[in-house]
Amino acid sequence: MAKKNKEITASENISQNNSIDDDFKEKLLGDVSKILVQISKTREDIESAVTPKFIDVSPQLKDLIELAVEIWRLENRINRNMDIQESQKEILRNSIQKIKRYLEKNDLEVLDYTDKKFNDGRNLEILAVEKDPTVKDSIIKETKEPTIMCKGQVVRKGKVIILTSEDNPATEVQNE
Repeated sequence: MAKKNKEITASENISQNNSIDDDFKEKLLGDVSKILVQISKTREDIESAVTPKFIDVSPQLKDLIELAVEIWRLENRINRNMDIQESQKEILRNSIQKIKRYLEKNDLEVLDYTDKKFNDGRNLEILAVEKDPTVKDSIIKETKEPTIMCKGQVVRKGKVIILTSEDNPATEVQNE
C-alpha cells in the first residue's frame, strides 16, 4: 500500500509539475508577446522619427503649391525690376500680399533661405556649390525655388545655390 501511495504522490507531483510548466509556459508566452508588441511600437516610433516628413498631396494642393512658387517668383521679379515705377510696384505688392494671405489660410508657407546660414538638416536640394575663401560659414547664396510647407511638413523641397569656403561634403551638388 505504501508503494501505491508513493506512486500516486509521484504521479501527482509529475502532473503538478506539468501544470506548473504549463502555467509557466503560458506566462512566458504572454510576456514574450508583450515584449514583441513593445518592440513593434518602438520600431514604428523610430521609423516615424527617421522618415522624412512628406505628406501626400491632393491635386488641389498641388495647384496651390504651384501658385505659391509662382507668387514667390513674381514678388522677386518685381523687387529686382528697376523699370517699374514705385507706385506700380506698391499696387503689385498689395495684390501679392492678398494672395499670400490666401495661401496662409490654407496652411501653406513659403520659405526663402537666401543669405541664411546653410544647415545640412534642412530639406533643400543643392543645385550648385560656389567656393569663396572669404566666407566663414557656408551660406545659401541664392534660392532658385522656395521650400513649400503645408501644416508644418515639407511638400516641396527648396532648390538652392550654396556659397562655402571649404570642401564640405555636406554641400555637394545633389544629382536627382
